[in-house]
Amino acid sequence: MESFHGEGRGSYIWGRSVHNVRIECLWADITAQIGATWADVFIILELHHGLNINSPYHIWLLHFLFLHQINEQLRFFMEAWNQHQIRIRDGPNRSPADMFGFDMLALGVRGTEVATDMMSDAELEVYGVDWEGLQDETLLESRQENNPPEEGSSSWIGHSGPPDHLNEVPVEPPAGPFSAAEVQSIEDALGHLAGVVDDAAVAYLWMEALILARQMHPDLF
Repeated sequence: MESFHGEGRGSYIWGRSVHNVRIECLWADITAQIGATWADVFIILELHHGLNINSPYHIWLLHFLFLHQINEQLRFFMEAWNQHQIRIRDGPNRSPADMFGFDMLALGVRGTEVATDMMSDAELEVYGVDWEGLQDETLLESRQENNPPEEGSSSWIGHSGPPDHLNEVPVEPPAGPFSAAEVQSIEDALGHLAGVVDDAAVAYLWMEALILARQMHPDLF
């Protein structure tokens, strides 16, 4: 937006925004339904089943065993979220999928028709603010726990651009120590355990995989 429309125009809401309560709600739901569950399981593996979180090879093995399953759960969550009803002020509750599909039919693929009603700067500053969401203690606590207090912000009236510091968490995939033949051997040995869901089965799959990895590369595992 800054590159296309020019800097210093307030074209993009940088940093903290009271307009973004819905995404805070989404993060809270993802954490409660998926993230926290897997975090608890991995802590159990670390405390009781030999997981070394400082070893890139152990992290690779976690990815190999569970990343596909985590992504499948996230994909299912995404599909369910897109079909769930969202409360809309002064309008009927609608799902994201309904808003996306129907509004393209009604307003055009890009919805580029310019609104005829003129809004003041003060109205634009609070446009889209979810006032009810700002009173939700769960969302406020989630935001407080997961965002730095010094996070920058932007303003439509101030036409401010990006803050000095933008949050990012670079995650590089770890390099695996196994050859293609070794990976296939692990898949053949553990294929019948794929798709496990309960804590005990996840721990058993991890231990079986760790035993195989130690047999192949005892100096790394």
